[in-house]
Amino acid sequence: MITLSKVGVSGRLDAINLVVNKAQHWHILGQNGAGKSTLLQIMAGLALPQHGRCLLSGTPISDYNLAHLARFRAFHGQQQVHSFAIPAGQYIDFYGAGKGAHPLPAVLTEALELKPLLSRPVTRLSGGEQQRVNLARALWQVWTAIEAGEALLVLDEPMQGLDIRHQLTFLTFLQQLCQQGNSTIISSHDLTLSARFASHAMLLNGGQQVASGTISQVFTAENLKMGYGIAFDITNNQNTLQIHPQWPPVLS
Repeated sequence: MITLSKVGVSGRLDAINLVVNKAQHWHILGQNGAGKSTLLQIMAGLALPQHGRCLLSGTPISDYNLAHLARFRAFHGQQQVHSFAIPAGQYIDFYGAGKGAHPLPAVLTEALELKPLLSRPVTRLSGGEQQRVNLARALWQVWTAIEAGEALLVLDEPMQGLDIRHQLTFLTFLQQLCQQGNSTIISSHDLTLSARFASHAMLLNGGQQVASGTISQVFTAENLKMGYGIAFDITNNQNTLQIHPQWPPVLS
């Protein structure tokens, strides 16, 4: 679905190669400033690489009209600003333009536990509650494509501000969407959750591609030390990786 060939941005990314296929669930990992947000913006068609190419279904993503992209590509950024105290339900509905009077689907409302939030002003919600509303907004925008199994979901730190229960619920929901044929690319800072839920991962460090591929290929002690500059203990518990930084950390 997406192919990156030697994608580079001066001071941010250097010769990134990546292939994201339909129905895959990718997690982009790395320290703060590793280049994750820049990479996601390029894959969402919101920024252009200075070097290399980003292809979407074989076509340069820059050839797509943004209005056309918005029909099947959802993007969730790290920073969201709410200037008006409108009810959360109205805020979400605005991004569902063209859906008329269709209500939010129950599966989306339940996955993000939106029901108690919809009548409340977005400016009166907690940070985690606002995050759930913003994620709903991003998905609702492309819900027709999601139902058809043709959506591309690009989400920058979607778990930021969510408590552990909502993180698990949302990641399970994303897995289900991928099983229906949709493709998901998110950035993440929780290595154990990424190892549990992602089908594939890419690890960046200083704009350099440390490793990419399946979870078993990426989540090795050597790769993680190269990506984060500290050592990790990796154990397998009932076919689920548990990843813990060694304490006290020994900086490389």
